[in-house]
Amino acid sequence: MKKRILVLGLALLCTFAVFGQEKEEKKTQVVESVYILPKRGMSDKFEKAIKAHNDKFHPKGDYVAGLRKVDYGEKAGWYVWIMGPTTYAALDTRPQKENGHHEDWEKNIDPLVEKYGAVSLWNFNEKLSFGMDLVINSKHYEAWAIDLKRGQYYRFNAIAEKLMKTSKSLGVAFLVFNNPLHTPKSADVGIVWNFDSYDAWSQDIGFQKEFEKLYGKGSWQNMLDEWYDILVDYNAELRSIVK
Repeated sequence: MKKRILVLGLALLCTFAVFGQEKEEKKTQVVESVYILPKRGMSDKFEKAIKAHNDKFHPKGDYVAGLRKVDYGEKAGWYVWIMGPTTYAALDTRPQKENGHHEDWEKNIDPLVEKYGAVSLWNFNEKLSFGMDLVINSKHYEAWAIDLKRGQYYRFNAIAEKLMKTSKSLGVAFLVFNNPLHTPKSADVGIVWNFDSYDAWSQDIGFQKEFEKLYGKGSWQNMLDEWYDILVDYNAELRSIVK
């Protein structure tokens, strides 16, 4: 009997060790975003300069970066430079002055910039997300920065899981990002959906119907009631992916 207990204990110890190792190896994916407003009449030159910079210093891997243009929303006309998804370790080893990264930015991009806006970090929530590849390969996406009432994230989590599963059923991306750095009036979470044309964005894809198919009649209105109960406010933007 003691021998069996000993064997069982060793088996459990090995299982926990493997689980702990897997958990340790699973690193948080993070996105860094920077709002940038180019000088008047310099948008085309700015896009070309950013593309050349990204091709040279951020083509792929841990330092991959892209450019997004805000078409509609509070910051329409601004651009968002995004690095990632990457890891926090990559933020420590990102391209520096030594390899000409800073010099390239200061020489070729900074003279085209009117001003810089918020610089943010967003942790990618893989459990609540579907379709990262769909967003990357789309022409446009809608981004929400959401401010939740204090202590209500657990309710948001439950809502987001249902929205993600509905999106997955329809083949539409649904990405959730958590804000790890609190500032006054900052958003707590971000949500992203993809679309390929503004005509498609304006159309009803049957989301409510699919939601109620999965969760029952009346579930959509119940979800909306709970959503507005946990929400302080949100800021929506429609963005284009600059190829």
